[in-house]
Amino acid sequence: MNHLKTEGTTIYCKEVNIREILLSKENVKYFPQIIVEQETNLKLITPSPLHGRSVIVEYNFNSNSNRYTITKGNGLTYFPYHFLATEELEDYAWGYLRKEDAIRDYQSGNYISQLGILTNVMEAVYTLEPNSIMLSSQIKNIEPTILQYNVICPYRVSDIPFLSKEMILYFVNSWSDLYENIHSEIHCTAAEVLLKNVRLMHENDVLHNAIHSQNYTLSLELLDFELSRTPVTPYDNENDERSYKKLQKREIIQSLEIVNHIAFFFKEKLNRKLLRHIMIKNGFENYLLPS
Repeated sequence: MNHLKTEGTTIYCKEVNIREILLSKENVKYFPQIIVEQETNLKLITPSPLHGRSVIVEYNFNSNSNRYTITKGNGLTYFPYHFLATEELEDYAWGYLRKEDAIRDYQSGNYISQLGILTNVMEAVYTLEPNSIMLSSQIKNIEPTILQYNVICPYRVSDIPFLSKEMILYFVNSWSDLYENIHSEIHCTAAEVLLKNVRLMHENDVLHNAIHSQNYTLSLELLDFELSRTPVTPYDNENDERSYKKLQKREIIQSLEIVNHIAFFFKEKLNRKLLRHIMIKNGFENYLLPS
């Protein structure tokens, strides 16, 4: 496919020094950048107002693989200051990605992708030189942590209202190259992918724990694993680890909410008969009334 011009808002940034590389694939080009208010020669793109701390490194689009580089933790995309503490949590600042969350995201995502689920491709986790923020009425230094990965599509399902129809169809029309079960109704194809993903995760003792339209791309890549539980990233809290399976059931409904979102956008009437079939095929008949 020909590369369309990236849609979104330009964000200015500056390059800073990497302090420590925590995880990385081989031969990765790093993008250690922090969002700044003043105009610079370095530009990133935020696809919509729903991306608060992740940005597209548009100038690193790989035309050979048709993949985009994304970095997360660069700072706020919608405020003059790149990091801002409002003191709900002592060690948290808006625009900031905690080191332990970035590592969980990277490791959990790698595990989930090995199950046959299309996800973002993790590239690296690294910390940057300290930045000053106001925290608890004092100026403190934090080391920003960057999670860097690449995707087929840089836009989420939640971005649909902010994109041109041409851009949306550009990615939706490519589903036939990515998935086997393609239906004439777009929401039914999405249901095939999303419900299969849930089944594969649950069969392998995985809880994504954040399934919603902001965490699926328009290529139906599953993203954002910083809250996820997998066999390689069990929860530290004993109660959370003991009860995670109780939270798995809701991920079926959360996936169907995304399917409904897609049906509404494309003005499709929900095909309840086919959706019932897809649920039964994935072993979710216990959630259906007798036909």
